[in-house]
Amino acid sequence: MPCPFQLPCSKGAPELPATITKIQNIHYETLAFLATYIIPLASFDLDFGLEPPRTFAVFIAMLLLIGAIYIRTNLYYTNPTLAIFGYRVYKISTATKTDIIVVSLGRLKQGDQIRTRNIEEDIYFSKKIK
Repeated sequence: MPCPFQLPCSKGAPELPATITKIQNIHYETLAFLATYIIPLASFDLDFGLEPPRTFAVFIAMLLLIGAIYIRTNLYYTNPTLAIFGYRVYKISTATKTDIIVVSLGRLKQGDQIRTRNIEEDIYFSKKIK
């Protein structure tokens, strides 16, 4: 979407306030990330017995592979660290945008006014306007 009033915009520039018309909490994807990747990786046997270099190398390779997949597919917003710090992930629609992903510090609900900042295509950081 072009910037309003023909102003030069760049990625990450704050946008005009918008009202949430439809909202869906997709915070559960963080739990799916944990269950699918973190818990199995935590059960890796890192016993420093006869073959520690090979086991450790496989562990590091798996971490790098999983990280690369999540970054390539723009699923980095499912990072469990964000949940620890109180961020929530929603799929919302406004009058000008439909089905965008917003990461917000705190809870959002339908009718709330938010200001968004673009992170990536269809992924935004949002802040509730009080």
